[in-house]
Amino acid sequence: MRTALVDELEEFVRRGQLWDPEELAALVAALEAETANTDDPIPAMLAQPFASLLVRQRMGGLTPRMAHDIEGIIYPRLWKVMEAVRGGLPDGELRTRVEVLNRRLARRFVQEHP
Repeated sequence: MRTALVDELEEFVRRGQLWDPEELAALVAALEAETANTDDPIPAMLAQPFASLLVRQRMGGLTPRMAHDIEGIIYPRLWKVMEAVRGGLPDGELRTRVEVLNRRLARRFVQEHP
């Protein structure tokens, strides 16, 4: 994954755009386009948890607690992915970190409606 893309992700977080559906959709599209343009599967993998969050947002009814829980999953896990890219860790480690983000977010969505 390119470092420039990591810089864009960091800027997305800095601007606080996680809860803006248009910005989130643009992020998903940018990550998917990155994979299409570079043949690097990791950005598309990273798009998946953001796409699932976008679907959940469109369903409506997010409680403040749920929003805080989501932020508590996405921000630290995304940071770990960005840290791995900047640290030059192997793609296998990047995949693992993205998969953990995706699993934890999915698990939280499932717990929302027991």
